[in-house]
Amino acid sequence: MRSRGPDDGLAFPSHSPAKAQDRRTVLIAGVISALIFLAVMPFAKVQLAEVRAFIPSYQAALAIGDLLTAAMLYAHFNALRSRALLLLANGYLFTALMAVIHALTFPGLFAPEGLLGAGPQTTAWLYMFWHGGFPIMVIGYGLTKDRDGAPVTSEAMRSTIVASILAVLVAVVVLTLVATVGSSGLPPIMTGQNYTPVMNDVVTAVWALSLGAFLVLWLRMPYSVLDLWLMLVMVSWIFDIALAAVLNAGRFDVGFYAGRIYGLAAGTFVLIVLLFRKTRSPT
Repeated sequence: MRSRGPDDGLAFPSHSPAKAQDRRTVLIAGVISALIFLAVMPFAKVQLAEVRAFIPSYQAALAIGDLLTAAMLYAHFNALRSRALLLLANGYLFTALMAVIHALTFPGLFAPEGLLGAGPQTTAWLYMFWHGGFPIMVIGYGLTKDRDGAPVTSEAMRSTIVASILAVLVAVVVLTLVATVGSSGLPPIMTGQNYTPVMNDVVTAVWALSLGAFLVLWLRMPYSVLDLWLMLVMVSWIFDIALAAVLNAGRFDVGFYAGRIYGLAAGTFVLIVLLFRKTRSPT
């Protein structure tokens, strides 16, 4: 097995030092994102029509994009032996699977109460688990991004990836069971299509995780190209939660739709930079 030289990782966004152009691009995208957020924020509670087709379309696109991102990150982990990339790949796999489960349990989409034994609180709690789990993985990435593992055999790498995927699957199954079978033990955060006062406490904790993930990335210099785009992902994630669960009143209002558009944008940033850098990498 060939040992990696000092420059072998430079073709990968996780190991490419961020340049001034990269910083400008991400900054411009962040400013545009913030301006759109400020423009939409006053109208977050305006009720709109229930477009049921929006949910499966949005979440199918999100799940596919996150699965592709996870696959590319697992491949990068296999090449670079970076535990940080493994954690990030697990995070994207987690979001892809949770998006699917969330859609399956959404009331009125595939069944009046949702599939998988969903109750009136299931979908809302799955959203919280989903949007709380990903930033935890990003925090893990930020704290370990400078620690690459020692060279190991290809068989050991495959075993590590398989074990990680299985761990994510177990976590998704457990959280799904908590939100379905165990939903009676969770505090109610939905009443009909609207939020209960308990929602404020729950979503504040989830929101704080996203902010914490951004701060961890921001404080861990020097930045790679991937670090910059992940910061933009977390900014969009914060706007997503703010519009879809903090500033709005419930389902199918302006905040509900706009927040999910932010979520879809956040799900594409890393995929785009991985694909773009791959096409520019030397062969």
